[in-house]
Amino acid sequence: MPRAPLLRLLLAVSAAAAVAGEPGTALPPTTGDATLAIVLDVTGSMWDDLMQVMHGASRILEHSLSRGSQVIGNYALVPFRDPDIGPVTLTADPAVFQRELRELYVQGGGDCPEMSMGAIKAAVEVANPGSFIYVFSDARAKDYHKKDEVLQLLQLKQSRVVFVLTGDCGDRTHPGYLAYEEIAATSSGQVFHLDRQQVTEVLKWVESAIQTSKVHLLSTDHEEDGEHTWKIPFDPSLKEVTISLSGPGPEIEVQDPLGRILQRDEGLDVLLNIPDSAKVVAFKPEHPGLWSVKVYSSGRHSVRITGISNVDFRAGFSTQPSLDLSHTIEWPLQGVPISLVINSTGLQPPGHLDSMELSHSSGRSLLTLPMRLLSNGSTHQLWGGPSFRTPQERFYLKVKGKDHEGNALLRVSGVSYRGVAPGAPLVSMPPRIHGYLHQPLVVSCSVHSALPFWLQLRRDGARLGEERHFQGSGNSSWEIPRASKAEEGTYECTAVSGAGTGRAKAQMVVTDPPPQVVPVPNVTVSSGETAILSCRVLGEAPYNLTWVRDWRVLSASTGRVTQLANLSLEVRDITPSDGGRYQCMASNSNGVTRASVWLLVREAPQVSIHARSQRFSQGMEMRVRCSASGYPAPHISWSHEGHALQEDSRVRVDAQGTLIIQGVAPEDAGNYSCQAANDIGTDEKTVTLYYADPPSVSATNAVVLAAVGEEAVLACEASGVPPPRVIWYREGLEMILASETSSSGRLRIPVARERDAGVYTCRAVNELGDASAEIRLEVGHAPQLTELPQDVTVELGRSALLACRATGRPSPMVTWRRGDGQPLGPGRGSTTGRPDSGVLFFESVIPEDQAPYVCEAQNVFGKVQAEAHLLVTGHAPPQIASSASTVRVLEGQPVSLPCIILAGRPRPERRWLKAGQPLPPGSQHSVRADGSLHLDQALLEDAGRYTCLVSNTAGSQHRDVQLVVQVPPRIQPTATHHITNEGVPASLPCVASGVPTPTVTWTKETNALASRDPHYNVSKDGTLVIARPSAQDAGAYVCTATNAVGFSSQEMQLSVNTKPRILVNGSCDADKPLSVTAKASDEVTLDCEAQGSPPPLVTWAKDSLPVPPVTDRHCLLPSGSLHLAQAQLSDSGLYECTASNPAGSAARYYILRVQALSHY
Repeated sequence: MPRAPLLRLLLAVSAAAAVAGEPGTALPPTTGDATLAIVLDVTGSMWDDLMQVMHGASRILEHSLSRGSQVIGNYALVPFRDPDIGPVTLTADPAVFQRELRELYVQGGGDCPEMSMGAIKAAVEVANPGSFIYVFSDARAKDYHKKDEVLQLLQLKQSRVVFVLTGDCGDRTHPGYLAYEEIAATSSGQVFHLDRQQVTEVLKWVESAIQTSKVHLLSTDHEEDGEHTWKIPFDPSLKEVTISLSGPGPEIEVQDPLGRILQRDEGLDVLLNIPDSAKVVAFKPEHPGLWSVKVYSSGRHSVRITGISNVDFRAGFSTQPSLDLSHTIEWPLQGVPISLVINSTGLQPPGHLDSMELSHSSGRSLLTLPMRLLSNGSTHQLWGGPSFRTPQERFYLKVKGKDHEGNALLRVSGVSYRGVAPGAPLVSMPPRIHGYLHQPLVVSCSVHSALPFWLQLRRDGARLGEERHFQGSGNSSWEIPRASKAEEGTYECTAVSGAGTGRAKAQMVVTDPPPQVVPVPNVTVSSGETAILSCRVLGEAPYNLTWVRDWRVLSASTGRVTQLANLSLEVRDITPSDGGRYQCMASNSNGVTRASVWLLVREAPQVSIHARSQRFSQGMEMRVRCSASGYPAPHISWSHEGHALQEDSRVRVDAQGTLIIQGVAPEDAGNYSCQAANDIGTDEKTVTLYYADPPSVSATNAVVLAAVGEEAVLACEASGVPPPRVIWYREGLEMILASETSSSGRLRIPVARERDAGVYTCRAVNELGDASAEIRLEVGHAPQLTELPQDVTVELGRSALLACRATGRPSPMVTWRRGDGQPLGPGRGSTTGRPDSGVLFFESVIPEDQAPYVCEAQNVFGKVQAEAHLLVTGHAPPQIASSASTVRVLEGQPVSLPCIILAGRPRPERRWLKAGQPLPPGSQHSVRADGSLHLDQALLEDAGRYTCLVSNTAGSQHRDVQLVVQVPPRIQPTATHHITNEGVPASLPCVASGVPTPTVTWTKETNALASRDPHYNVSKDGTLVIARPSAQDAGAYVCTATNAVGFSSQEMQLSVNTKPRILVNGSCDADKPLSVTAKASDEVTLDCEAQGSPPPLVTWAKDSLPVPPVTDRHCLLPSGSLHLAQAQLSDSGLYECTASNPAGSAARYYILRVQALSHY
């Protein structure tokens, strides 16, 4: 294996894992609590790997220490070779860790598999919770049966395991390899397979800073190839997001809430790209909202999405509701109802959690639980949900909610969980209990159990008290008020739960009590005096008495300290160091008792300030602790610049004498004195506080351009109190120191060279910290054209190529544009090869491509351009053959309108128009192969002006054709019988249509009506008008419409109504009434014969009263005359005969005189 690839991968995965911070189920670990553990296969086949791990580990340590990281608290090294594991090294000293690593050596052949699982278990056991464990091997696990133990440990420790494999024994379906994948999935780690050919990008991971606030957003594992898309809410607290895809052929696509896909030049940073194994990208979300992440892999793969945020959670499980996370367990129990307790951190009110989802490793939801607030602290909130039964599958915890601004919030646990079967209760008791006669005695036992249990205490097999029931772990005790020998024996504590039974035994012994010591008062003396310390012992039993100080037995005579005959202790020539606690111990065969006596030595105060003179920045909190020795206890007070310190809400002194200043300001600087006083004397110490400001730095210009050979000046503006010192770094490696007092932040490079280009870091440092700014130096020169573009003449339709090449540093971007200001049309003048290749290619030249073209080469130092012309030849405008300008066709018959193209290059395009408009879609027209427009059945609406338009890039031509559709005459149907009155004008309509417009003629009874006859008039629409019709005009009329393609006729009947005429004796004279005389009883006939058309209706009236048509004596004859059978005198009068029809009426009057008969 090449040395560099594994070294880079080691650095990469270590930096990335250190970034990961892995809160998992726990809160972010306390600074310096995590362990960096390396588990290394040291068989012979790993020689190259071992060398690279040594160098890589050194780089990891240097990288962490140079950044001032405090994430790593200690280091662990676990080597293994079959069958040995260890020795295990655990140290907080980086130098010791490196030394142990260098002393490793490889041994043995390339065994496959290896005892890797036991080594991983050892690393997890010695590592702190939330640690980073890296396994380097070229073999699968031989002892994979230990996998479940490792998984349970990982759930407890919640550490991350990353595998870097340079081999797998050739079988990735073996349980020994699958154990690696399950461990990585459980701990949110991953398995990386090193490709010796594609590792150049791995080093980018080293640039990732170590972060302690890494949170998890997604963890999924997939057994098969495929594409997956997730919609994930990113809240504003997420400062950076990293997506890691482990699997063959990895591809990642990120889409922001606006639907835009992130590109490499738009904030997407590719940290690692191993085409056959893994891909890692990172970006800083600019917009909160619902982001889309799409991944693809051609084989089995895993996905991890993490972010940097201070909003996270820790989970605990409990069989009983709990408000204390410390009373929960780290893993769920199988087969019993269990509840979740969630501790959220960084979530500001009114932010809240809505639900907790149990998510399968494939991303499938197993169970969703509502969450409710249990308690609300200043830095965290406790949330709980209903009880549930643990699923059989392994699962992640997925928390959903809203932040304080209402943005959707999502977090996922750092490890996956699987239910474990609860064990039997664990019972503990002291093996021996010593009691004293007649004194109280307590027998107690402690039980740890995840399930409810029953507890019973027995003595020598006999029950003591009632059996007690506990919901969870607890303690139980049996009290004996006065111990006696009867209480001696074997005590057994038995706990029974659903998971089994636990027991513990203790042996009790009861003896006489040891001597009883009576406490005595403390003794107070001054320096130089003598003190007597007494100790009174009760009882008659013999005893021994000794004095002890500082856990050392004082001999009967040691200079100034002497034990008197009465066993009191005498201390002469007292000094302050003699003060303290003294113990007298009275002992016999039954035991030992102790009593304490304090020797208090009066002493003047001595002040100690536990802080050097120090600097502070505005707004921070300052604490200066002051303590004082002396007896009696001295009183502590503070003064500022010689004046007693005035305490208020901002400045105060606590009970321990600590000076606390909140929100310090520049005016708080100065000398602070702590005074201590008692009856013996006073003492004082002074501390000086200096105002200081942490450094800040900004780059005057983020990018500096310098031509080769010219001076380059990089400038940073740094500020701070005291003035910070400026240090320059180049690519994070070279360190360039400015002068000791320099804060100007200017770095001069008198003669810039290309090798000077890169990223420079300006770092300002003072006592309160440091700040950095980056400047990118570009060293190069403006572009120069090495190949000028040439004018090109090209024939129409052929390809053309314009070439333009340039050099410069950095390499210039070569672009083309039209010199006439017109844009390059779609598909016209596409560039070939790389975007800066300088080649402009035309696949098929058209006349519009003829133009001047400008080649422009540009980089950050300038630009240069040149022009070339493209001339297009060989094109000709189209020509159309002459044809008839008018085409006639009979309606319903087919017709074709010709349009023959005689010439044109390129080949012209042909279009047909009607009345200047494109032919409507779905019309009956069709264009034949020869270009003619064909209609299968010409209709009248098809008539009109048709245009054949032929065009190419060289021009256009058109031909107009008038289509005339001829239609035989048709006469509009109308009434065939017309009636008019004599003298009233009559109109006989004959509306005819046809193309051409038909001519209308009229005949009456086979006689043609002359058009000039004044009695008849034919209007423009063919109507025959008779101005004053008479009876002679009645009869049959025929209308005939004729045009060039046919004729049509229609016959009409005209009837003329004439007014009635009454004939009396053949005369029409009716001006005067006729006088008729008759004798009574004679027959009388009054004539009234009427003529007219239609025949008139005759009615009679007598003296203006109607005469009924028929009575007993008179009747109306068919001729209209009135017949009276027997005239009577009453019949005399004026008779009126009226004849009427539609044309009018006529009347005749008679005066009838009936004479009476003479009687002679």
